[in-house]
Amino acid sequence: MREIKTFYVNSLRECLYVLSSQSGECVIVDPGCQNARERARVDEYIAEEGLKPVCILLTHAHFDHVLSLAYFAEKYGIGAVMNAADADLLSKLPQYTNLFGMEYLPTDKVAFRYVSDGDELSCAGFTFTVVATPGHTNGGVCYLEKKEKILFTGDTLFEGSIGRTDFEESGEEDMLQSLQKFKRMDSDIAVYPGHGYSTTIGDELRFNPYLR
Repeated sequence: MREIKTFYVNSLRECLYVLSSQSGECVIVDPGCQNARERARVDEYIAEEGLKPVCILLTHAHFDHVLSLAYFAEKYGIGAVMNAADADLLSKLPQYTNLFGMEYLPTDKVAFRYVSDGDELSCAGFTFTVVATPGHTNGGVCYLEKKEKILFTGDTLFEGSIGRTDFEESGEEDMLQSLQKFKRMDSDIAVYPGHGYSTTIGDELRFNPYLR
């Protein structure tokens, strides 16, 4: 039994997810809170539900997905999981936070575990398979929980759309190859993207023009 709580945070309406299991442990996905008020909303939910965060999953390292990474890592004494190919993006946090007038929290004290395509990660009673999906960023990954049939896609796959590929760290050809992986997944897998609303693999295969 699991529960997924969605928080829409920062001015770009990024999706922060808290995935919890019956054991009371939970995983925080893409902590993009831009200020103390937004962080408090997440903390209050965790406290009210009696949850224990055990890890942070990063689908990629764009600033709007990691703004409060350092805060949650320190508060709950946990590390973060990401693909090493996106590590350099963390050095650009000050540049983007200044541009958007957001608070910058240094990530140099965060303990990282770097994962690659096909790796399996066990935390909070869940087993995630890492699916490398470069295109939006070089180190973009999705996290698939096969038993629960849930997939966190970050900015690779949205409801009816896909992530941008016009950044310096992006690649259109990489994205096209990454999208092919979704076509091999079960249609009843629930998709939780980095922005917008949840969907399913089946609906995206039917209606998303980028997957036809």
